[in-house]
Amino acid sequence: MLEKVSVLMPYKPDHGVRDVLCKWVQSFYRNMMPEVEICIGECNSELFNRSLAINNAAKIATRDVFAIIDTDVVYDPQLLIDAVQLLDKHPWLIPYSKIMDLSQTSTEALLETNAQWPLPVNVECKDRFELKDHKPVGAFAVLSRANFDLVGGFDERFVGWGREDNAFRDAMNTLCGPYKRLNKYNLYHLWHPRTEAKGNPNFENNHKLYKEYAKRRGNVDEMKEWIKVRKKSGL
Repeated sequence: MLEKVSVLMPYKPDHGVRDVLCKWVQSFYRNMMPEVEICIGECNSELFNRSLAINNAAKIATRDVFAIIDTDVVYDPQLLIDAVQLLDKHPWLIPYSKIMDLSQTSTEALLETNAQWPLPVNVECKDRFELKDHKPVGAFAVLSRANFDLVGGFDERFVGWGREDNAFRDAMNTLCGPYKRLNKYNLYHLWHPRTEAKGNPNFENNHKLYKEYAKRRGNVDEMKEWIKVRKKSGL
């Protein structure tokens, strides 16, 4: 099953904690899901362009199923198996219910262990959106390569954190069909110093760009034309 999967991981080296997390998460895949193809897409610009990094990962992928996931997240491997099995019934999946943020202490303890599932230490964590009426769509998506190509991948005009996942969601839901959420699983996000989207100096530009996707949401012809124009511009 997992031999069909390329895991696309957007990444910006920092010569620090994010590098350590990325190496540990890669070892998690090697230990627990050795069949998958790990594709690290790098972006080294001053403001991290996650869309560019994901697209770079897709360019080196050789499999027909894409699992797009951040480099600081682990989860029950059965989640990915279930998601892949459901791709014949749904155009794409958001295969988790909650993002559980690990504490710094728990993350540091975990990094001293052999990466595996179940997690080898008891961890202290908190639901990121516990006090918000919000269901996240970032961090992890499973879809076919064909559908990724149909929407033109991620829009690289989103610079710095913010709104690229929402734009991709609207494009996918409009052109490919609505996602299926798997509510039985959680993601476990390893601690690192946070960069908030609203701290991004380009956030307002990202927000304006996202509005162009939002106003085309549900309109297949308009969304197709919007993506066609973007792809002609090379983005």
